[in-house]
Amino acid sequence: MSGLRRHGVDIAQLFVLKAMGIPDPNLERYLISRARERAAELLTSFVAGRAPDEKVDAFSARAGTLFDNYCDGLLDGLRNAVLPVDAAEFGWVRDHYVPLMVEFATALRDSIADSATRHAAAQLIQCKVLEHERNLRLVVEPRASAGSTSELASVTPASADLSPVLNRSAKN
Repeated sequence: MSGLRRHGVDIAQLFVLKAMGIPDPNLERYLISRARERAAELLTSFVAGRAPDEKVDAFSARAGTLFDNYCDGLLDGLRNAVLPVDAAEFGWVRDHYVPLMVEFATALRDSIADSATRHAAAQLIQCKVLEHERNLRLVVEPRASAGSTSELASVTPASADLSPVLNRSAKN
């Protein structure tokens, strides 16, 4: 797999004449579909890579690392599509990052067949979601204008109560 294909968001930069402002709808659709394709690829590899004798703690740690890697790449790709980031761009990044992150978290959790392992991983993933929401604010806040403080404050763990989503039993 080529570097450009593996990092599809890099390809998106070819469509941007100036890396400023909110991307046009075609680029936006491309970024979202590429993020979902990447998520599917990662999940497929994750499930296929489970050893039959892998312990719950090791499996959960692997899930956490996978989640971190996905979210880091997603945030970088979305931020790079709208540089520089001001209040409007921050809102765009947040409005796409958080739902894609939660979508991946849910799919990751649902990919785990064993209920005890799924429960342990769900707890870790829920903490990771909150960490990445915090990271979103920290990464963007220094670049955001003073007028966007209310935007930043609106992204709180309470704004995305994930406990019903991540702690429910997955239907097998």
